[in-house]
Amino acid sequence: MENYMSNESNLRKWVEVRKKGKWSYIFNYGVLRFGISTWAMMMVYFWVFHPFEERLIFTIVSFLTFPLAGLAWGRWMWYYMEKITSRLSTPDGDEQ
Repeated sequence: MENYMSNESNLRKWVEVRKKGKWSYIFNYGVLRFGISTWAMMMVYFWVFHPFEERLIFTIVSFLTFPLAGLAWGRWMWYYMEKITSRLSTPDGDEQ
């Protein structure tokens, strides 16, 4: 991942995303893009290959758990990206 951030274009993208704030990033990338999209893909699988009773229970339970997992993933990714960015910064705070 550090090689990804060493690309100047990717670093600029991160700086723009970062300006919107931590909770915006966590909600957009974690909850919506990871949590809800993963939930939707699992719904397709479950509704095609499982009996109705299992589908209904899984739909309700997973609708709560997948966004929460996305919240955790988004928070972890935010801190991970911040850690990488801080390694790439000079002591003056300017990105290299």
